[in-house]
Amino acid sequence: MHRLVLAALLASAQAALKSLRESRESLHVATAGPASPCQCQSDTSAIPRPTRTKPRCIFIDLGAADGNSYNAFLRGEYGNLADCPNQEYEAYLVEANPHFQQELNNKAAKSVPGKEIYPMMNGAWMCEADTTFHVVGKTSAASSLAPQGNAEDVRVHLINVVSLIKSKTIPGDKVLLKVDIEGAEFDLIPCLARADVLGPHITAFVEEHYFLGGVKRSLTGVTDEEYKAAKKMMTSKGVKMPHYSSITLLAGA
Repeated sequence: MHRLVLAALLASAQAALKSLRESRESLHVATAGPASPCQCQSDTSAIPRPTRTKPRCIFIDLGAADGNSYNAFLRGEYGNLADCPNQEYEAYLVEANPHFQQELNNKAAKSVPGKEIYPMMNGAWMCEADTTFHVVGKTSAASSLAPQGNAEDVRVHLINVVSLIKSKTIPGDKVLLKVDIEGAEFDLIPCLARADVLGPHITAFVEEHYFLGGVKRSLTGVTDEEYKAAKKMMTSKGVKMPHYSSITLLAGA
C-alpha cells in the first residue's frame, strides 16, 4: 500500500512538472519578440557598382536622426575630410523615423557636386522588406524594429545595408559606416560579416546597445557569441572597428 501511495505521489508530481513546463513554453511563445521580416541577404553578385570612376569618401549613416552625426562627419569626427580621395564625399543618411524627414531634406538641399547628401527614409536591415517600425517622435533617436512602450507604429521599407554598400561604392573609396540602430546591429553585423563587400577600405563605427538588452533585442535569435564571432570575422577581413558611442540628440548637433 505504501508503494502505491508513493507511486501515486510520483505520478502526480510528474504530471504537475509537465504542466508547469508546458505553461512555461506557452508563456515563452506568447512573450517572444517578433521575428525578422526577412532573412540575411549577403550575396551581392547581382548588385552593380556605380558607374563613376573617381574614388571619394562614402559616409553611410545608419540611424541618422536629424543629421547630427552628419554634422560630426563634417567636423572630421569620423576622419579628416582632407583624407577623402579627391576631397569628395557622398553621405547617405538612413533614418526610418518620418519625423526627421524635413531636417534631412534641409541637409540634402545643401548638396553640391562632389559633396552630395542623400536622405533615405528607410530602416537599416540585412534584407529588403516592408514592415512596421516603432518610432518615438523627435525628442529621441530610440526608434527601432523591436516593440517598445510609448512608440508610434509606422510602415517603413527596410533596405539591405550589404546591397547599399555594394551599390554606392567603387574600388578606391574610403567607406565610413556609422551604425546606431538601437539593437538591430546584433542582427546586421553577423549578416554583413559574411558579405563580399568588406575590406580595409571600411571603418565601421558601431554603437552596441547592451544597455537596452543586447542580443535579447535580436529578431533572428543570434547569440552574443555569434555576434562577437561576426565582429572578429569583419576585422579579419581588414575592417576597422574602433570603440564608438554616437552623439545623441540630447548632446546636441
